[in-house]
Amino acid sequence: RQNEHPHLPVESRRQAKGTRFLWQYSDKWMTESRQEKLIWLRAQMKLTSQCWALKELAKDIWNRSWSEERRDDWQRWLALAANSDVPMMKNAAKTIGKRLYGILNAMRHGVSNGNAEALNSKIRLLRIKARGYRNRERFKLGVMFHYGKLNMAF
Repeated sequence: RQNEHPHLPVESRRQAKGTRFLWQYSDKWMTESRQEKLIWLRAQMKLTSQCWALKELAKDIWNRSWSEERRDDWQRWLALAANSDVPMMKNAAKTIGKRLYGILNAMRHGVSNGNAEALNSKIRLLRIKARGYRNRERFKLGVMFHYGKLNMAF
């Protein structure tokens, strides 16, 4: 979007200014005026429009219920992204292609490592708050005390 903006005609540039979040709205928040502006922008900014369409397609694939066809859907998406005119989309296609196995497993089983990441950030905050422990064993005890979900009722 930023690379394409300077190449627009001056009047179009003025209207395209401040539309960063317009490309990110979901259908739920897309009012009629926003939709009209997005249609106009898609006609003006071809590369950004291409990226937006690929993002929407990926979101649609991710939100579909699991079946064995999802692999084919992602393969088609990867081919579209790899053949796009936007170098960053080609790069994203390579990255997603490398991690497709994990993406498909996450879709199939509906699991996430969000809880582990949340615990890691809490441990990091505990270490910052403590300003250092005497030794590693005391740090482990502190983590278990704060986040080990111990039953403290006697």
